[in-house]
Amino acid sequence: MNIQELGTIHNEDIDVKMIILNNQHLGMVAQWEDRFYGSRRGNTVLKNKKVARPYPDFVGIAKGYEIPGIEVYERSELEAAIKTMLETPGPFILDCHTSYQDHVLPMIPPGKSYKGIITE
Repeated sequence: MNIQELGTIHNEDIDVKMIILNNQHLGMVAQWEDRFYGSRRGNTVLKNKKVARPYPDFVGIAKGYEIPGIEVYERSELEAAIKTMLETPGPFILDCHTSYQDHVLPMIPPGKSYKGIITE
C-alpha cells in the first residue's frame, strides 16, 4: 500500500478495513537475505533507535488522513480490536505487531524459473 491511497480512501469514502501484519521488516527482502545471503541485513529492519516505539507509526499516519486505527501487541488484544474495526463505520487500520519468524512460501529463487520453486 502506498501512503497516497489513504488519502483516496478518505476522500472517496471507501469503506475498507486494512490489517497490517507488522514484523518490523521489509518481509520479502529480509526473506531473500535469510535464504540466499546468510541473513546479512541491508537496512531491511524497520527500527529506529531514536524512537522508543515501533517505527513507522502506521496508526499515526492514518490519523493524519482522518482514518481511525488501533495497534495490537498481544494476541489477547486481537479479538476486541477486530470487533472495534468491524463496528467502526468507514475505513480503519489495524496494525498487528508480530515477530519475525516465518518465510512466505512458495517462492522462486534468484535467477531461476518457476521450475526451481522453493516449497519448504
